[in-house]
Order: sequence, then C-alpha cells, then structure tokens
Amino acid sequence: MTTRQVRCECGYTAQGATDEEVIALTLAHVAADHPDLAATETADDVRGWIELLPE
Repeated sequence: MTTRQVRCECGYTAQGATDEEVIALTLAHVAADHPDLAATETADDVRGWIELLPE
C-alpha cells in the first residue's frame, strides 16, 4: 500500500494510507493551527496537495 502525505508550510506532515485519511488530518490541522484558512481550504484543495511516497 502506498503512503500518502501532505506537508504544510509550517512543518506539519499528515500521512495516511488513503486520500480520505490524509484529507481529514490536514483539514483538522488547518482548523486548529491556521483558522484563518479553514473557511477557504476544501477537501478538493487538499486532494491536489497529496504526494505519494515511494514504497
């Protein structure tokens, strides 16, 4: 299974086995640590940021 990740400019990295897991972690991070962006970032935005890590 390929690991997926999103790296935030602040240094936070969300990793998971599925897109949905990484999206949920990333949106929770944005809401907690970047509340000014929480209203503008969507699951579709985050989906575009996902990187696949080599196995």
